[in-house]
Amino acid sequence: MEKIDFTALAEKIKKSWTPIEIIRLEGFHLLLSLFEGTYRFHKHDAEELFFVLKGTVQVESKEKTITLKAGEGLVLPKGLVHRSMAKESALVIMFERTNLKTVFVS
Repeated sequence: MEKIDFTALAEKIKKSWTPIEIIRLEGFHLLLSLFEGTYRFHKHDAEELFFVLKGTVQVESKEKTITLKAGEGLVLPKGLVHRSMAKESALVIMFERTNLKTVFVS
């Protein structure tokens, strides 16, 4: 059993939208990422969970845009075309399958 220091791990992230793997759990992994600016529209072949540790993130789909603040999370359904945006740096935990497939869309 080991403590996870998310603050120390966040200092290792040098580039936005480039998550680092924190731990693997039976076919899933926990990732930590810096969100800054706007990511491209994409979809996945499985669900994905976001949890905002610091900052504010908007998750946009064709149907609606949801704003997440620190302490809030969201489960993105399989196949949902979406993109994430952060006007200022935001720190986000993602929980997803280790073999999650991403397809970028126009």
